[in-house]
Amino acid sequence: MNETGTDLPPVIKEITVPWPIERAFRRFTDEIGTWWPRQPHSVFGKRSASCSLEPEPGGRIFETRDDGEVSVWGTVTEIQPPDLLCFTWHPGREPGTAQRVAVRFTAEGEGTRLVLTHSGWERLGGEAAKTRDGYVQGWDYVLGGYAGGSNA
Repeated sequence: MNETGTDLPPVIKEITVPWPIERAFRRFTDEIGTWWPRQPHSVFGKRSASCSLEPEPGGRIFETRDDGEVSVWGTVTEIQPPDLLCFTWHPGREPGTAQRVAVRFTAEGEGTRLVLTHSGWERLGGEAAKTRDGYVQGWDYVLGGYAGGSNA
């Protein structure tokens, strides 16, 4: 593996939720502010007031601080409800460092399988390996919030 991250494989996470595909997709996109664990996984930490996703190409994924300041985490690059959501990802970093995230939703019986693929680590240069390692567990925690929320 080299220091620029070009040899780093994507982080791939898979979960199954008991909701129909349309509901699973809507929860991930329209309701991200109800389940995203902002205290440990945000730019503003304790001052985080909300996070949102604008579900359209070019739409922002962003966090709002309690004083109204906004931090853009990424931009929607492709959306095909209820099957696919793709976006750039750079929370707390410049857009030029953005990685790529693809989230695929597949109906399985009465539930839905979600597969998240986070790639593009080379954009982070020397920080690529350390950052990728953090996301291996970080996405588990985030998707746990998505799957386990009481308002599902």
